[in-house]
Amino acid sequence: MFDFGGGSASGRPIKAVQVGGPLGAYVPESQWDLPLDYEAYAAVGAVLGHGGIVVHDDRADLSKLARYAMEFCALESCGKCTPCRIGSTRGVEVIDRMAEGRNRPQQVQLLRDLCDTMLHGSLCAMGGMTPYPVLSALNHWPEDFGLAAPDRAAA
Repeated sequence: MFDFGGGSASGRPIKAVQVGGPLGAYVPESQWDLPLDYEAYAAVGAVLGHGGIVVHDDRADLSKLARYAMEFCALESCGKCTPCRIGSTRGVEVIDRMAEGRNRPQQVQLLRDLCDTMLHGSLCAMGGMTPYPVLSALNHWPEDFGLAAPDRAAA
């Protein structure tokens, strides 16, 4: 990202890197040295997808990016399976409630449950991959959701 890409387009510090396309996970700095192979990414709950890499600078709000992934799925869903069709719609609503500060601990659990249902119950990759950016944002940047920040030294 630095040697070939020259850092972020804005010149600001990099906060997150999304690997694998619009439904790829957001990778924190602690994982930027992972080899670009399927097994290494699967071991950290990520995917290579089509191999696209998008760099987000320190102004990125990962909760808004997670919401975008859910909204993208809700709009693009073919509607054939309930986990994708309904799960993504409810996911947008849950993230919106979190942004409003409404009962965040309960909303986090509901969002994780929705993602689990989508991941394991969707009929295609659209619904099955939407949880990757959402869960990675929630796991690595909880402060963007109004939650306590993780201990970066322990990560």
